[in-house]
Amino acid sequence: MKAYTVPSKEITVRFTADVVVCGGGSAGVHAAVAAADEGMSVILVEQFGSLGGTAGNALVTPLMHSHIDGNPSCSYITDKLNKKMTVLDGIDASGNQFDPVVLRIASEQLCLETGVKLLYYHFISGVIKENGEIKGIITVSKSGEYVIEGKVFIDCTGDGDVSVLAGAEYTKGNPDTGKCQPISLRYTLSGVDIATFGEFIRSEISRTGVSKGASYDGKVVYAACTATDDWAVTDLFKKAITNGDLVEDDKVYWQVFKLPNRNDTLAFNNPEFFEYVDGTDSVHLTKAQTDGKAAILRQLNFYKKYMKGFDSAYISEIAPMVGIRESRHIVAEYMLTGEEMLEKKKFGDTICQNNYPVDIHGKNLKFGQKITPVDDGKPWYDIPFRSLVVKGFDNLFVAGRCLGSDFLAQSSLRIQRSVRSTGEAAGIASAIAVKQGVKAKEIDGSMVRQLMIAKGATFKE
Repeated sequence: MKAYTVPSKEITVRFTADVVVCGGGSAGVHAAVAAADEGMSVILVEQFGSLGGTAGNALVTPLMHSHIDGNPSCSYITDKLNKKMTVLDGIDASGNQFDPVVLRIASEQLCLETGVKLLYYHFISGVIKENGEIKGIITVSKSGEYVIEGKVFIDCTGDGDVSVLAGAEYTKGNPDTGKCQPISLRYTLSGVDIATFGEFIRSEISRTGVSKGASYDGKVVYAACTATDDWAVTDLFKKAITNGDLVEDDKVYWQVFKLPNRNDTLAFNNPEFFEYVDGTDSVHLTKAQTDGKAAILRQLNFYKKYMKGFDSAYISEIAPMVGIRESRHIVAEYMLTGEEMLEKKKFGDTICQNNYPVDIHGKNLKFGQKITPVDDGKPWYDIPFRSLVVKGFDNLFVAGRCLGSDFLAQSSLRIQRSVRSTGEAAGIASAIAVKQGVKAKEIDGSMVRQLMIAKGATFKE
C-alpha cells in the first residue's frame, strides 16, 4: 500500500481538565456527570453534535430490562436523567420506553447543569503518553488539531478508540468466526395510524393463529420477526420476498416499537447487516448507511403494500450513527468471561449487576453443557470494577460496551443499563484517583460502589 511520510509537528494544548471523558454515549454521559458531581473539572469529547451515543444518535430504544427482580438501577444518575426526560414527555412510567431525541436533549441539559464542558464535532486521532500515564489526547475538528490535557481519562468511545491509540491490548469479534456481531441502521416512521396498525396486527394473529412477537393493547403496539418461521408476521414477509418486494435479509431481523410521546411514530430496529459488521472500519460503516437507506425505502413500500396504517407514513428520521453491538474488547485488569456471566458469578468490587441473557444476533448458541449456574438465590452476575481499569495504564479507565470482557459476556452486558453503571463507576473512580493521587488499579472498587449507593444507586443484596 502506498504511503507518505508526514513531518513531525508541534501541537498546541487548547484545553485542560481533571477528567477527560472520551465519547458522549450512555457511558460517557454518566461518567462525565459522576466526575463533575465529585467536584472535578470535566471535558466531554464527542464526535457528533449531540449526546446519547447508540441510545440517542443511533436511535436504540427501548431500554432493556436487567432481568433482575426489582430491576435495580446500579446508577443514581439514571434517576436524574429519567426525571428530565419525564418533564420533556420523552419516557414512560416504567423508564424503559423512551424517545431518543428527548434523551439527547436531557443528557445535554444534565451535563451542562453539572458543569461538564462539552466539545462536539471532535475526533480523537492520537494519544500522548509517558511511562503508562496518559498526558493528553489529540483531537481533530474544524478548529484544527490540538491537545486536550487531563489527569485522568475515561474511554467511553464504544470501540475502545483511546485505549487502542494508547497501545492497549484488545480482542475483537466472535472467536469462532472472527466476525463482530451484526450491525443495524435504525429509523423512525411518522404519519402512521397506530390504531389501524395495531388492529391489523391483531387480525394477523387471528388469521395465522400465531401470536409470537406481536401485540396491541389498544395503545402500545409491538411486532417482530427473525429468521425462524414462527412469528405472527412471518407470512407477510414471505409473501413480499416471493413477490420481489423484499429480500431475505429483511426477514432475518425486524422489530418495531411505539415511542411513548409520539402518537403517530414507530421506531424500527432494522435493517440489520451480517457481512460488513466491523464498527471500527469506516468502509463498513459507510456501506451500512448506503445499503441501509436503500433497505429502509424498500421496507417503507412493504408496509404500505402489505400492512395497514401506513398510507400517510413517511421517514421522519434515519440514525446518523450506525448501531454497533460489538467491536473491540479492551484488555483490563480483569476480563469477565461468558462462563462467569452464565454461572452468575459475584465479585467484591462489583459496580453493576445484570441478568440480561446472551444476545448474539445471527447465531444460535447453546451453553447448557458448558456451565453449571450457581443457585445462590441471587440470579444475576456482577461486573467487577477491575474490568474498567485498562491494563498497563495508570490513569485510563474504559466503560461501556468495550470494557474488559470476552465476546460472550459482552453480548449480555452491552445493554444501556449496564453501560450507564460502568460509566458512572468510572467517573467516581476518576475523582478518587485525582483527589487521592492514586493509580487506577489501586482504587478499591467496593468503595466506588458504596459512593454510588450513597448517591442513590440501588443494588440487590
